[in-house]
Amino acid sequence: MKFDTLIRFAYIETQLLWGDGLAANDLAKTFGLTRQTAQAAINVYRQQYPGQMKYDGSLKRHIAEEDFEPHYIRGDAVAFLDYLRGQDLRAHYLEENDWSEIALTDFDRLLRPKLPRRIIQPILAALRHQHTLLIEYQPVMPDHIRVREISPNHLVFADNRYHIHAYCHTAQKYLDFVLSRIIHVEPGYEEWVSSAGSREWHERVTLRFRPNQELPREVQKTLLYGYPGSEKGVWEINCRKSEAFYIQRKLLKAFDEKRRMPLWIEIEERAEKS
Repeated sequence: MKFDTLIRFAYIETQLLWGDGLAANDLAKTFGLTRQTAQAAINVYRQQYPGQMKYDGSLKRHIAEEDFEPHYIRGDAVAFLDYLRGQDLRAHYLEENDWSEIALTDFDRLLRPKLPRRIIQPILAALRHQHTLLIEYQPVMPDHIRVREISPNHLVFADNRYHIHAYCHTAQKYLDFVLSRIIHVEPGYEEWVSSAGSREWHERVTLRFRPNQELPREVQKTLLYGYPGSEKGVWEINCRKSEAFYIQRKLLKAFDEKRRMPLWIEIEERAEKS
């Protein structure tokens, strides 16, 4: 399937599942099509997936059938909200028509440090082409090593900032480097090392948290609502071992200022085979 057809079908399903239905003019306006071309795209979708939508004459729109099943998007509500957030972030980079009329404000974006292109471009190139880099890194502790040679492996977003998971040839171990603390980059000399040897990247753990039992019962129920394991009174999070540090730090720092007590208590950690 051509990409433009795929993306139009995804738009059709998004409007049917999350919007108030679809008219040919909506598709035409979003993708810069004639109304005839837009209607043809709707007809092709209807032929390929009969019984997915019906035309409501009073609304003058196509709406989803009760047993509608999407084929090009996911039906998960959180995934759709993340998509809206992604569209908002995308709009800061790319000028294009937005698919959604729902406005979303991302306050976390205001707290992110600025990242210079002269640092980020060579890091992204090293990720793509599996090259090493010599970096000057601004450590938190003054006695930490400032100049390191690294093999960048994975781009990570945690704590509202970007990191690189990399093999550090200087320290001879895998580490996470905060991009905003890298102040100089140049090509490295060592042979690139993959993340295959990073146990913390490949090993998975299950973190288990429960609400602080000193909190009112209704507050405990509210904290657990919607999370996996909530029926057992716990929140279970299956993640990479390298992700566990960020999750633990975020949840264990959550604090009820009014009652002067932490919100979450960690129960235990269970290692699992990958």
